[in-house]
Amino acid sequence: MTGIFISGIMQRFHSANGRIGRGKNRKPYNGSKGRHFGKYLFGIIVVVSILLQMYWVRELQEQIAICKNMEKECSVGEIKTLLREIECFPVREDIHKKEYCYFDNGYGAARTYGGKRSHEGIDIMASNNQAGYFQIQSVSNGVVEQIGWLPLGGYRIGIRSDSGFYYYYAHMDTYAKGMKVGKKVTSGEVLGMMGNTGYGKEGTKGKFAVHLHFGIYRQVKGREKSLNPYYLLEKVA
Repeated sequence: MTGIFISGIMQRFHSANGRIGRGKNRKPYNGSKGRHFGKYLFGIIVVVSILLQMYWVRELQEQIAICKNMEKECSVGEIKTLLREIECFPVREDIHKKEYCYFDNGYGAARTYGGKRSHEGIDIMASNNQAGYFQIQSVSNGVVEQIGWLPLGGYRIGIRSDSGFYYYYAHMDTYAKGMKVGKKVTSGEVLGMMGNTGYGKEGTKGKFAVHLHFGIYRQVKGREKSLNPYYLLEKVA
């Protein structure tokens, strides 16, 4: 009797399309819904694929442009290393969204303080010209190699990256707590605050507008040689 009872239930609820429990008010399965969903999903995949390809093409074009602009200063391999390890802009955005930073290609411009020389970096200026307002952050992982006062650079920090490049941050107002020679830093870690120190004895301020002097140096035959960071900054700005 039990077998007959179960068989009756199965026959009652078994639908013509092989589904169980259709009931009186249940509509027959419509396979077109599945097909429509498949087409919708395929469309999304195609759009995402196109967007990714556009992004990769743009990235490749940017890299080619940077290599072309810097080919006289360093090798393609070195440029690729720089592109890989520079993960952020050296100045953090204003959290209040009121002020901003700007820069142009002033690398190689004439300088006269301390004797005739050329500018070995890029100056990133503050719109409000206020010392201690903008945070300076490390563009890469590395180790603090130099810190303290220089007559030209004022309060500065020099970071040696894992690959051997030396990143130079000058004219700082103050240092972040715990900054010292030998400290390991990570990309995006705050090093201190933007200022206008330098061009005199220790503590000298106000000889020029508030800005960060950012430089990159590499070893060439045992000597540190600067390279133009402008095109690299453009990419992460």
